[in-house]
Amino acid sequence: MTNPQAEELPPEDAKAGPQRVWLLVVWVALWVGICCLLNTQEMDPGVGNSAINATVILSVLGFSLWVLSSSGWGSKTKWSMALVPFSLVFAFYMQLLPIEVLVDGDVGVVGWRWRWNKPDQQLVVPAVTHGQTIDWQATDQDYPRFLGKGYWAEVPGVSLETDWQTHPPRELWRREIGAGWSAFSIVGNYAVTQEQRGEQELVTCYEVNSGKIVWTHADSVRWDPRGTGSMGYAGPRATPTLHQGRVFTQGATGILNCLDAASGKLHWSHDTLAKHDAVNVNWGKSGSPLIVGEYVVVSVGGKQNQSLVAYEIETGAVAWATGTYQSSYASPVLAKIAGQSQVLSVDEGYVTSHAADDGQFLWEYEWPSDSGADATSSQPVPLTGDRVFMSKGYSHGSALVQITSDEGGDWFAEPLWKGRQFGQLPVMKTKMCNVVIRDGYVYGLDDINLQCIELATGKKRWKKRRTPKFGHGQIMLIGDVILLLTEHGEVVLVEPSPEKYQELASFQALSEDQITWNNPAFAPPYLLLRNAQEAVCYELSLQGENVVNNN
Repeated sequence: MTNPQAEELPPEDAKAGPQRVWLLVVWVALWVGICCLLNTQEMDPGVGNSAINATVILSVLGFSLWVLSSSGWGSKTKWSMALVPFSLVFAFYMQLLPIEVLVDGDVGVVGWRWRWNKPDQQLVVPAVTHGQTIDWQATDQDYPRFLGKGYWAEVPGVSLETDWQTHPPRELWRREIGAGWSAFSIVGNYAVTQEQRGEQELVTCYEVNSGKIVWTHADSVRWDPRGTGSMGYAGPRATPTLHQGRVFTQGATGILNCLDAASGKLHWSHDTLAKHDAVNVNWGKSGSPLIVGEYVVVSVGGKQNQSLVAYEIETGAVAWATGTYQSSYASPVLAKIAGQSQVLSVDEGYVTSHAADDGQFLWEYEWPSDSGADATSSQPVPLTGDRVFMSKGYSHGSALVQITSDEGGDWFAEPLWKGRQFGQLPVMKTKMCNVVIRDGYVYGLDDINLQCIELATGKKRWKKRRTPKFGHGQIMLIGDVILLLTEHGEVVLVEPSPEKYQELASFQALSEDQITWNNPAFAPPYLLLRNAQEAVCYELSLQGENVVNNN
């Protein structure tokens, strides 16, 4: 017997039911697949979140197509129901709405604000008395540049109290700060950073024990990658370098400044991009200046042997220029390898090495990257035995490279182990941070999970997935403990052991509803932290009397 109701359905309506089922099956399968990927520890979270965004777009597009082709609604209703959600999604992803979505380092949505409500635009340039001179005195406890004094962030010879219930960190001050991802560098009682306030990019000097601003230097530039359709936020990225009474900074647009540390007075300045025929990278210049004898070296990315440039400290004159590759987001590093003093630079596609005295090319190692996509931010780490450790995110992983030279002056860079060799999954995929090394083991954030690997072999010892998550935070060694600053402003102490993850203490140091990508700075007993909206100073309790307070 036939079904009378089925016979009465128009042919197109009879087909609509199966079409709806298949569309539903495809939609559910997309979301189930994404959820499974996100729950895989080896999955790059950024890829997963990008897949979610793609799934949202495809879902809305599929819905709009279904409405037009199979809904059976009237013409006006069909076009309204199809175009309204599609137009909203299009406007959202093309940043045409008045709402600005805030995302973390994995393109995960963490909040929103009105597009015109940018906190740094509401901050005025501090009113300070220019020309006054402060008592700028270097001490043994200084943290004078990006990552301190070594190849990774470490403050040796210090014993922290790790029982923060009994000896909690003491907050000394907290204040608003301009936008940017620069860290603090510390000499004596003064700390210098870079920040964006409105249309002014500032170099700012603060008193460590009070948070008072004592001098500023301003350049009338503003870098905001969102203005070109890219993710990220406004402000300078690089950390100042403090050296023998001078402050060296590279702003987000490539302005290199040499300032007097005691007063902020400008000695000399260069617009390096204009001077060396270079274009800016997608998220702005991020490399900190490097002191090499009487020179200051910066990664410029200019063409025709103007990628890496050395300037005379006293005059600002160009001492040498070399290299042809575009810059990455890492800072140049000074090392002695095989008896030769050399500058290592992570460029777009390669890690290169040049003689420190004249910039002569020595060697290069292929290190695939694109400054607008799978960017490289992590430092190369020179090691004993003429080895260099390298790491990067975007599913790339790390490598240990052996550097050698022969009697003819030729140099060679060969991997001892690397990312995906022998069918193994890549380890130590550092996306926005660096690593620390202790007793033959490497510790760092493999994407958003803390990982420990053997330096000699690349073998994974353990990996910790944590809630609240580490995110794309930053890591440093203080004495015998690891201090982590998470992407959402939590400070975590961890035992540096290859046997297992052991958390010692933690506390929320910065507002958890903000993104924190800035590196911490520590000059015993003061821990200086900041993000793009606030800065804070904590006094950490130390064991015994092993540190003299020079402040």
